[in-house]
Amino acid sequence: MESLKKRLNDYLYLEFGLDEDDGDESQISEDWPFALREVGEISGLTVFEFEDQGDPFFAFESPALDFLPKAGMTFEDLVLQRAGSAWIYARDPVDLSMSMPGHESVPSGLERRKALQSLGAEVLDGKEPEILEGLFLRKEGRYLGLFRAAGDQTAVIGGLPGPSKPEVLFPDASPWRRLAWGIGVWLRNTTVESA
Repeated sequence: MESLKKRLNDYLYLEFGLDEDDGDESQISEDWPFALREVGEISGLTVFEFEDQGDPFFAFESPALDFLPKAGMTFEDLVLQRAGSAWIYARDPVDLSMSMPGHESVPSGLERRKALQSLGAEVLDGKEPEILEGLFLRKEGRYLGLFRAAGDQTAVIGGLPGPSKPEVLFPDASPWRRLAWGIGVWLRNTTVESA
């Protein structure tokens, strides 16, 4: 059976367009075109890191082959991101780009945007918020968002239970990853505080 590293390199060879650069597909191996270094496991998921022209990435199979820019994150940050993603998905999120006419349990896109603007202004102490990621959590009937003030790299999460307003770094990561990471940190801290 073909190894995970070889399957990942097959996938990355195509994803990075190496086949378009007169690459030799017959050379693909566990160690080429990328040197994949195992960095750990998350719930049975083996995670590797590699570099392309000095840019660092994570690679894994979950359930399909995939890769992500590291964007300043460590393996531990990726663990937090995945925990946060699982928490969000368990609450059936609806983002601002989704239109769900006929679903009475989901406010209209305009209502969701207005509610998120208000939530953002609240967590940013009255500053004009930029909504980086805005969600309506259907199972809980509440809003969750990642906000920042104009010109600020640090973002803040709003909509979590309690007084918490976690700050989120990693401006090079996508807003979704930043929000998921922040939720992961909040979950870790909530677990530690209740222990």
